[in-house]
Amino acid sequence: MPEVLGSPPSPRTALFWNGAAWQWALVDAAGHLQIDTLTSALPAGAATAANQVIINTTVGLVALIRNALQTVDTDRLIVRGENQLHSFGARLGEVKTGIVSGAGGTFDSDTPPAGAIWVVTNISAVDVTTATTGHQYTLIKVGDDPTFYTEIAAFVAGAFSYYHHWLWMVPGDIVRILFVGSLAGDTCQIHLAGYTMTLET
Repeated sequence: MPEVLGSPPSPRTALFWNGAAWQWALVDAAGHLQIDTLTSALPAGAATAANQVIINTTVGLVALIRNALQTVDTDRLIVRGENQLHSFGARLGEVKTGIVSGAGGTFDSDTPPAGAIWVVTNISAVDVTTATTGHQYTLIKVGDDPTFYTEIAAFVAGAFSYYHHWLWMVPGDIVRILFVGSLAGDTCQIHLAGYTMTLET
């Protein structure tokens, strides 16, 4: 279909038959042919904007799992136990030596450092200087101070009493031993054995 002489140049480049009538094809200002795709030969599930969102979300989750690896080379997972998982940090062997609080007095153990839990499996106590007639074990902690073990016996100077059960200690907790029959100025010791854990944060 020829253009009318004298008319301005048309933005249309060609005529196309749509099955019922002729229509002009359009171009943009740069002369690019403008086409609207109504149907496509893409298979079901092909890449679309919605699928791209799903893919991005999945890749993000994979990245989170990778970040949980302590080291990528050795593939060691950092696992949070939700306060249920027991772990091993190091062996615990604490010895506290000092002077009893007074005649028939007490002596306190060390306390776990910040960020640590002590799983104590054995405790022993001794008055190195004087014979005693009883050792009473108390856990001093926030809230209450339960006495968890008492041993009545004729302990000669330097003789230990022993507690062979598990005890969990957090920072601030101490084991206090009452040395029945001790004298002011006596040297006492408390031994804690077990292992350490890292406090969940």
